[in-house]
Amino acid sequence: MQIDPAYAHALAEMLRESGHNPSAVGRIPNGPLDENEFLSLCTRAVSVTGDRALGLRFGATLQLGGHGVLGHALMSCRTLKQAAELLVRHNPLRSQNGRVRLAFEGDRTILSFTPAFEVPGAPHFLCDMFFAAATNGIRQLLGRELARADIELAYYPDVPSEEYDRYLRVPVRFGQPANRLIGPQNIMEAPLHAAGVATAPAYLRQCELLLRQMEAAGGYESSVRRLLLSSRGRFPAAPDIAQALNLSERTLRRRLNAEGTSYQAIVNDVRNHLARQYLADTDLSVADIGTLIGFEDLSNFRHAFRRWNGVSPSRFRRERGKSEE
Repeated sequence: MQIDPAYAHALAEMLRESGHNPSAVGRIPNGPLDENEFLSLCTRAVSVTGDRALGLRFGATLQLGGHGVLGHALMSCRTLKQAAELLVRHNPLRSQNGRVRLAFEGDRTILSFTPAFEVPGAPHFLCDMFFAAATNGIRQLLGRELARADIELAYYPDVPSEEYDRYLRVPVRFGQPANRLIGPQNIMEAPLHAAGVATAPAYLRQCELLLRQMEAAGGYESSVRRLLLSSRGRFPAAPDIAQALNLSERTLRRRLNAEGTSYQAIVNDVRNHLARQYLADTDLSVADIGTLIGFEDLSNFRHAFRRWNGVSPSRFRRERGKSEE
């Protein structure tokens, strides 16, 4: 299990907004959290608040952007089915003991969840968080309430059932054989907002690439990549990235150097990946692609792309069967 630090920061912010001191849960890591670190963070948060419904409240407050790179990938999906499949592949709450599954039975779509661990003081924290975040995220993707959907949970609530009605906003049945969200299959192919965005497929591929990299390795390089990709081409300067990671710019550069890379090298790599995907997967002009990845001058983009790949953007596109407008 590798938890994007965006979740930890979102939890700390929720505690702050509810009148609790976020420092009471300890220092928030700059890089991905492992299972034990996330369990410890959730345990302290429950202890500080004394709120057994904290998982519900936390999941329901998460906006898609609050899921870090995963959230940006979900917002680039063209259908709800594509988003659900992405969630199954990269859900941060899965591990050796926890899992997420997507199944289709007749005219029903079933998203099931098995938690990896129980949080002391709020044993259903993970399940509550998962389904509250899932229903909230689906509403954001669809732009409307969930119709003909319900949730089955394999436990009985530790808090009044009205809390589940309030935060999940779909009918809930307790004491069922499994934890699952059930909805109609016919909405899975409905086009989402990203269906009309030409760059969405390329951006989604880059998000998935970064998610795989983050799952394979931690370190400050993956954290910088996450923040750069979240900016969608409007790449912040190194001091801004350092501030987001609660570091001085000098410390960030030193730690990246220890990992064998640099801030500019990471920026160039992210830009190059995006440029190659846009050239291969869209009909955007070379000038538009340069602008999307942060080059105001077309000649500078062409020069940089040739330096990175040994060929011009136009030749790269021709070799992949795309014609320049």
